[in-house]
Amino acid sequence: MKKYFAKIKNGIEQYIPMTLGSLFVFAFTVYLFVIVGRSVWNNYNSNKQIGVEELKLVQLQEEISNLSNQINYYQTYSYKEKEARAKLGYKRPGENMIILPLDSKEDKVSDQQPGEVKIKTENYRLWWEYFFGN
Repeated sequence: MKKYFAKIKNGIEQYIPMTLGSLFVFAFTVYLFVIVGRSVWNNYNSNKQIGVEELKLVQLQEEISNLSNQINYYQTYSYKEKEARAKLGYKRPGENMIILPLDSKEDKVSDQQPGEVKIKTENYRLWWEYFFGN
C-alpha cells in the first residue's frame, strides 16, 4: 500500500511542482483572498448605497423645510388677505377698485421688427469708402 501511495505522490509531483501540504496552503490562501475580495466588494456597494440614501435624506429634509415654510406662509394674515382680494374680490373699507379696460388690437404694439432693411450698397464697398474714401 505504501508503494501505491508513493507512486501516486510521484505522479502528482510530476504534474504539480509542489508538495501536497504546500498545495493545501496555496488553496487556503486563494480561498482567503476570495473571501476578503467579496467582503471588500460588499462593503463598497454598501457604502455607495449609504451615500445615495444620505443624499435622499438631505433632499427630504429640504423638502420638509420648504413645506413647513409654505404652511407658515399660508397661515399669515397677508396671504389670507391676498387670496380674498384675488379670488373673492374683497376690499378694505375706503379702498376704491379701478377696473381697466382690455387693450384692443389697435392699441397693442408688436415686439417684432418691421422686416429687413435692405442696404443699397454692399458691405465691402462701404468698407472701401471708409478706409480709402472717395
